[in-house]
Parts: sequence; C-alpha cells; structure tokens
Amino acid sequence: MKENHKRAAILFGVLAIIAVLILFINASFGKGLLLGLGFAAIIYILRSFLPRRH
Repeated sequence: MKENHKRAAILFGVLAIIAVLILFINASFGKGLLLGLGFAAIIYILRSFLPRRH
C-alpha cells in the first residue's frame, strides 16, 4: 500500500469515527455525514485505482 493511500485510509477512519459520534448526538445529521463520507471514499477509490484517461 502506498504512503498516500495509508494517509487517506487513516483520514477516512478518523472522519468516520467523528461521524459515528455525531450520529449518537443528532441522528439525521450523522447519517448524512456517513453517507457523504461513503461517497467521498468511493470517489477516492475510483480516482486512485482506475487507469487515467489521456
């Protein structure tokens, strides 16, 4: 695993923990944060692992 992928995995993990903590305080806002974080993770994976177009 590349160094930048490790950093991104740690960042997504920390953001997910924060979103789960907010989920206990405000359920609808926490669900929205987790959904947005999921979209961001999918986009990151697609952009970093699929071949580049020229």
